[in-house]
Amino acid sequence: GAFGYFQFMPSTMKNFAIDYDKNSYIDLKNNNDAYASAANYLNKIGWNNEEPCFYKINLSNEVPKKYLNVSAKKLVEKRKLSYFRKYINNDSIIDNKYDNFVVSIITPDKDIIPDAQNLSPAYVVFNNYEIILKWNRSLRFSLAVCTLKDKFKNEL
Repeated sequence: GAFGYFQFMPSTMKNFAIDYDKNSYIDLKNNNDAYASAANYLNKIGWNNEEPCFYKINLSNEVPKKYLNVSAKKLVEKRKLSYFRKYINNDSIIDNKYDNFVVSIITPDKDIIPDAQNLSPAYVVFNNYEIILKWNRSLRFSLAVCTLKDKFKNEL
């Protein structure tokens, strides 16, 4: 089963856990080893420091439903951000330098919260978000990790 603060599976522990505090013991219930191991894991599976994780967006009512991902199993209908801008009412919050990045739109509440809206909350997600989905196939988990990463200095 999974172990430690970040619920590493045994193979993940073996391949990615590190002894950050150099005490000759990897302790995934120790902040230093746990956070360093999580960062090491994400780095090794493809995290890109030059790319954001997500932006919370306000979607236009005209967005075709086929572009809205409600499941973490596989994000579909990916497009360049520049394509999706016409459906994002607050697109000015997203730097134009990301226009050629391939992104998806997620609306994570639709399938898990009774009477949830189709268009809100909504997020445009980048490859770093999908890197986290490799760790845990939950749209909400990925949002939480992406949110937390902005709170740490020297992350990944």
